[in-house]
Amino acid sequence: MIDVEGKRVLVVGLGISGYAAADLLARKGAIVKITDNSSGTEAGEYLKRLSRHSIESEMGDHTKVFCRDVDLVVTSPGVDPRALPLALAESKQIPVIGELELGFLFCRAPIVAITGTNGKSTTTELIGKIFSLSGKYSVVCGNVGNPLCGEVDTLDKDSVAIVEVSSFQLETIEKFKPRVAILLNITDDHYDRHGDLDGYKNEKFKIFSNQDKRDWAIIHSNLSSEDRIGSLKSRVLFFGDGREAVKTLNEEIAISLPGGSKLAFKCDDMALKGAHNIDNITCSVIASSIMGVDEDYIHEAIRTFNGLDHRFEDIGNFEGIEFVDDSKATNIDATRRALESLEKNVVLIAGGRDKGGDYSSMLSLVKEKVGTLVLMGEAAEKIKNALNGITPIFIVDSMAEAVAIASEKAKDGDIVMLSPMCSSFDMFSSYKERGKVFQDHVKKRFLADHE
Repeated sequence: MIDVEGKRVLVVGLGISGYAAADLLARKGAIVKITDNSSGTEAGEYLKRLSRHSIESEMGDHTKVFCRDVDLVVTSPGVDPRALPLALAESKQIPVIGELELGFLFCRAPIVAITGTNGKSTTTELIGKIFSLSGKYSVVCGNVGNPLCGEVDTLDKDSVAIVEVSSFQLETIEKFKPRVAILLNITDDHYDRHGDLDGYKNEKFKIFSNQDKRDWAIIHSNLSSEDRIGSLKSRVLFFGDGREAVKTLNEEIAISLPGGSKLAFKCDDMALKGAHNIDNITCSVIASSIMGVDEDYIHEAIRTFNGLDHRFEDIGNFEGIEFVDDSKATNIDATRRALESLEKNVVLIAGGRDKGGDYSSMLSLVKEKVGTLVLMGEAAEKIKNALNGITPIFIVDSMAEAVAIASEKAKDGDIVMLSPMCSSFDMFSSYKERGKVFQDHVKKRFLADHE
């Protein structure tokens, strides 16, 4: 717990995280002011909601005058670490924490935290489904869209917070301490923020930094050789590559649990499709078992959980062509996993804002799986240069054009998949908007004549 009553607190960034942090701080008696270098519609709406509190605000810019004379700075995860308010706080030795850290300091419930380059949202929601079926009160929050700060007042020591955590959020933790922490994987991503793979790993491994011998770290076996693991104080469990298990067992997956027992389930009973999702299921099973959930509820969740929107989402078969919305694939490895799960010929729509990954690492897989590549967005030329010559490539200016060309090039039995390998922020407000626009254009093209 943290005492903020009467403290002067500056909140940096007025998106959903900044709003939740400012609202919580004000309700706890802090003297809050907010600075945001944008002045868009979203920030304006959040300011209206905060009007019930006495909060000063500065929109459209950060200024030294406004940001000075504070006791604490709370930053939103999307704020550049070099932003003026954070640099000023550092120079004045004023504490800076993130919204996640603030939420933790007020959270009375044990936390199951999930991070990784890919699969964290699916894993978070699946664990939430398991707890929901069990009847134990839980909240799914964090990087999935509803900040921990907005949920802490609903939680007590007998409930559970299931928190998706990003590397941006982990940059600014100090005491954040999950009872169970999951690290699904680490692959090329966010080099524009963290510099290189080593810097990215440093941020991801912070999820374990405050754990002790009473806590659990669940880590993919691909990371078992990391020197960082030797310094962990928590109990460590590794899980293997479930995709290989599917290929060899094909009928049943057996997951080892703490204490030596196993939980088995049939692959045919998985509602969550795609071999790449076995790792997500495995983590969810282990974490839920550690937290005391009965096996029957775990089995029921695996049987009924279908996954999330825009994550390898089947949106229909039109004129013999299957369409898949994988807009959440905002990095190269996410697209790799999606392609590896498909046996049919793929027409791939990719591109967006580059995040610093190596697209040439996809050469052999694209050659094997992709019959046509349709590229859009800022990274289109870079992707084309990396993959040129192995499959026909078309560069387009809009999602409408991408869907039109992909549909024309696809043959009966093919799959047209949006799996961008890039962020959405060059053309869309989020991966959700990008996926929705893709789905709208697919349905407009094939359903217009039948309405």
